Amino acid sequence: MTTPQENQLSDKDARLWTALLVLVALIWGNAFVAIKVIVAHVTPLAFITVRFVPVALTFALLLLPIRRREMWLMIRSEWWRLGLLGLLGGVAYNGFLAWGETRIAAGTASLIIALNPAFTYLLSVLFMGERLTWQRSLGIAIAFAGLFVIIRWGSGQAVTLEDAKYAFITLLAPLCWAAYTVIGKGVVSRHPPLLVTGVAMSVAGMVSLLFVTPSLLAQLPTLPGSFWWSLAFLVFLCTVFAFVIWFGALEKMPAGRVASFIYLVPLFANTFSLLMLGERITAPSVAGGIVLVGGVWLVNRR
Repeated sequence: MTTPQENQLSDKDARLWTALLVLVALIWGNAFVAIKVIVAHVTPLAFITVRFVPVALTFALLLLPIRRREMWLMIRSEWWRLGLLGLLGGVAYNGFLAWGETRIAAGTASLIIALNPAFTYLLSVLFMGERLTWQRSLGIAIAFAGLFVIIRWGSGQAVTLEDAKYAFITLLAPLCWAAYTVIGKGVVSRHPPLLVTGVAMSVAGMVSLLFVTPSLLAQLPTLPGSFWWSLAFLVFLCTVFAFVIWFGALEKMPAGRVASFIYLVPLFANTFSLLMLGERITAPSVAGGIVLVGGVWLVNRR
């Protein structure tokens, strides 16, 4: 059975949007590698600054010339929600992810981030009155069992309390993104999603100016080319380009079908962390990843 959105797309357009969504998943999978490169040179707070100041400027250049009035009206009515979205989805999410990646593998981080739908469902049950079902509860239990396998045996080495601490720090990132999603549901029902995202990420850019220090400004000219290439990739491809494609696809295709492409991200992330960073992929990490993603799929399945 096809949906009205699917009927509006020709086969050629459907193939194009599918290819673009695979490209977005590929880009987001590489984001974990880029973050790993950047946090090898700067602190997690500095990472937030160097990522979101350019993002804010880019969204301002894209949206202000053509959507200025619409943006102003939205800000007047939703200012505190947009501010909260910027803090949760920009500052807190990226801060915890970058902090975690100072010690854990990029591929492991991508699997932890994949828990986002499970956290979103739990917050929806707690704060939005969504019904708790046995299928989704089982999916959450399975997903966290997979996470336990990844943390306990995934590295192939003895796990210290310090290593586990950084895994749990990373776990705060999908929790922040889930809160961003739940709070943002009401906002995007009243305003265009891309406009909401652009303003929220601009808020993150403005807040991140608080983390600018003289030492960071002195350090920037000395950073290697790998740092700047990774940063450009995160700013322009992972954030601006990928979000434009993502929300464009949501306007053309069913949301469930678009969301299914997220399952490709851990696959790409682990592949590129192996090829580009030389990170080990062990049998327990593969098994735990399959269990985790399977549990998340069960949470999302309707």
